[in-house]
Amino acid sequence: MEENKMGVMAIPRLLVTMAVPVMVSMLVQALYNIVDSIFVGHISPEALTAVSLAYPVQTLVIAAGSGLSIGVNACLSKSLGEGRRGHAGAVAMNGIFLACILWALFALFGLFGSRRYFSAQTGEAAIAVQGAAYLSVCLAWSLGAFLQMVLERILQTAG
Repeated sequence: MEENKMGVMAIPRLLVTMAVPVMVSMLVQALYNIVDSIFVGHISPEALTAVSLAYPVQTLVIAAGSGLSIGVNACLSKSLGEGRRGHAGAVAMNGIFLACILWALFALFGLFGSRRYFSAQTGEAAIAVQGAAYLSVCLAWSLGAFLQMVLERILQTAG
């Protein structure tokens, strides 16, 4: 049976190998909206407003994915610590399945609810149209964000 690196690796080296990839991942997620705002700001003030109004929903995507990932991480760590590898595999698969379910819910909201969301936020039709188009694309393609968060935690937990 292979030894888990968390039990044998020196703590400073373990911190670097475990924390740096997560920190880079979180930095990329945080810069996502900033970079969008910079590029969209060159188009028009309405487009920038639309991106700004979409940011809270994008933050919900990150929060849902992070919450799921932390739960998967905790259950997976417990299962591996108890030596129940079969259960750990089931936890990992359930985490991936739940990430896909969360993505589907957000994608459906993006496709069918984003126009209502923007109409409730602003009275300007141009902002609502641009924002709904932007948000629907972001949410429809957010599967990568959900899977990245869950798979990153699964790999991190497995050592």
